[in-house]
Amino acid sequence: HVQDENDNTPEFKDSVYRISLPERDRNKRGDPVYRVFAYDRDEGSNADLTYSIVDGNDDGKFVIDAKTAMVSSRKMVTAGGYDILTIKAIDNGNPQKWSTARLHVEWIRKPVPSPLALRFTAAVYNFTVAENAKVY
Repeated sequence: HVQDENDNTPEFKDSVYRISLPERDRNKRGDPVYRVFAYDRDEGSNADLTYSIVDGNDDGKFVIDAKTAMVSSRKMVTAGGYDILTIKAIDNGNPQKWSTARLHVEWIRKPVPSPLALRFTAAVYNFTVAENAKVY
C-alpha cells in the first residue's frame, strides 16, 4: 500500500478574481458573494482543504464557509464600495501547505426597474421542455 505524500500545494485557478455585484440592503445580508475554490493534487487528508479570509475583512463584513469556500456578506453594502479580500486555502497534510488568492468585489447600484411592461415580439412561441427538467 502506497501512501500519498503531501507534496502538492493547493492551487487556485486564478491568483486574482474580480467581480461586480449589486449593492446589498439589510434583507440581503448573508447572501452568497462568490466561491473561490482551490484544488490540491494530493489524495486523502492531504487534499482536504480548509478556507479562511486572512486579510481585508477587518470590519467583519464577510464570512467564508471553511469547507465549501463560499464567501457571503454579513452586512449591508452600498454602491461605490470596493473590497479586497485575501482567501487562504490550507491542506490537512503534514507539514501543511497553503496558498492564497485575492477577491476584488466592486459594489454597484441595483438596476432600476423599467416602468414599461415586458412585451413579447411574437404572438406565439413553441418550445420543448424535458419532463425531468429542473424548475428554477
